[in-house]
Amino acid sequence: MLLKSCQIKLNIQQSKLRYGVCMIFLKKEHFSLALWISSLILISNCIGYATRPGVNSWYSLLARSPLTPPNYIFPVVWTLLYTAIGICGFALWHAKPFPNLQYIKMLYIGQLLLNWSWTPLFFTYHLISLALLVLFCMDFLVIGILYASHQTLQNVFFLMLPYLMWLLFATYLNFYIWLYN
Repeated sequence: MLLKSCQIKLNIQQSKLRYGVCMIFLKKEHFSLALWISSLILISNCIGYATRPGVNSWYSLLARSPLTPPNYIFPVVWTLLYTAIGICGFALWHAKPFPNLQYIKMLYIGQLLLNWSWTPLFFTYHLISLALLVLFCMDFLVIGILYASHQTLQNVFFLMLPYLMWLLFATYLNFYIWLYN
């Protein structure tokens, strides 16, 4: 009876220990995910802040597509998209290794660097043609991510779909500005 009581207490202690280790792991995972998301949003906000004068002056004078959303829509959409992109980055860097993982990571980094370069190219340097080329490259890189991840990382696939849709729309808007200005 005493032995059984000790064994029950030991099992309870082991369960508490396992639960504690799991909670520490989950908290660490949550922190890492939050860091991915907040880092991408912070970087994009810094880039957006630095290029704001171009938005308020030069961009407002351009001939724009009738489908161009009001300026207040862009930060809302990009915050949501950077949240999804951050979740994808977290998922990629925490995924168990598989043959295409390094390739997908390379595509992810490439599209992210191009993404961050587009805003200053367009709004600060007014390089509409180069910005359009950057968008075409981003479109292809994200399509590559979707193609390479659709079977193995479906969460990445589904989170990147809205991003691709917005990029294609942004490509159209940039193309319109290139064509009519």
